[in-house]
Amino acid sequence: MIHDILPHKLFNEFKICDPKPTDYLIRYAGGKTLLKTNTTTEKNEVATGTKVATYNIPRVGELLELEGKSLGNFEGHYLFSIDDTAFFLDDSSAAKTSGATAHAGYEYMGNRTFRSMDPVERLGGATAAHIAHWESQNKFCGVCGNVTIRGDKERSIVCPKCGNVVYPRISPVVIVAVRNGDKLLMAHNIDNPNPRLFLISGFVEVGESLEQAVHREVQEEAGVKVKNVRYFGSQPWPFSDSLIAGFTAELDGDDTIHMQEAELSEATWVRREDIPEYETDVSISCCLIENFRRGFTLE
Repeated sequence: MIHDILPHKLFNEFKICDPKPTDYLIRYAGGKTLLKTNTTTEKNEVATGTKVATYNIPRVGELLELEGKSLGNFEGHYLFSIDDTAFFLDDSSAAKTSGATAHAGYEYMGNRTFRSMDPVERLGGATAAHIAHWESQNKFCGVCGNVTIRGDKERSIVCPKCGNVVYPRISPVVIVAVRNGDKLLMAHNIDNPNPRLFLISGFVEVGESLEQAVHREVQEEAGVKVKNVRYFGSQPWPFSDSLIAGFTAELDGDDTIHMQEAELSEATWVRREDIPEYETDVSISCCLIENFRRGFTLE
């Protein structure tokens, strides 16, 4: 999954420090992150010469050099490190303009782009964009409307006028693999650009437990009931500012699906032998599907 980056290690303790030229720099503007564009030719497309764009997170030194600046002119703050390489968030004027213009060879891209990067840049970039998105939404105090500042002792946004403190938003989500004998309940969310089938999932509501959310989401989206709900694992999901808790469950009663069309474009029972292989290096959804497809259990 996205956080499984061994032998690398994430160090996300709060601290204040200066950057090295080789550290990563996140320039976040208008909900997108500035990335360096690389063009490669896919092996199976060599004959046609088809070019495929890949992306990397720029380094502090390369952007400063590109803009004629030195480390002494750096405007930004530390986020976290993976091994000995830090991720910094750009505070310069170039990062504060919605629809900012990218340098030649660079492009502002949405968060889904991080999913195609190597494990370190995938986790680091998506997590940094998660923090950047949170900061961008809290420039003014939600209590008194005053301009806020970053906390200097912990990762927080502080109002210097009324003292209101805001911490990073991490929304709890549940996802569940519902089994009906040798069939798995699979679905496609209308907002997911990936056409493949995945699992029932949803945000936890105020006042309910994770397990209660599992029962409610399956009932709402597929119109069936579940039993024997068991915890599978969890993962950070910075693409939606979330922490996802994964569960397995069994069908309880009638298997007739009543799909919630406002949320899903498809919901169906899929036999184990008809499920294609899913890559498990990014999402817990794929891990749950593979767990069922391969016949594994948690008992």
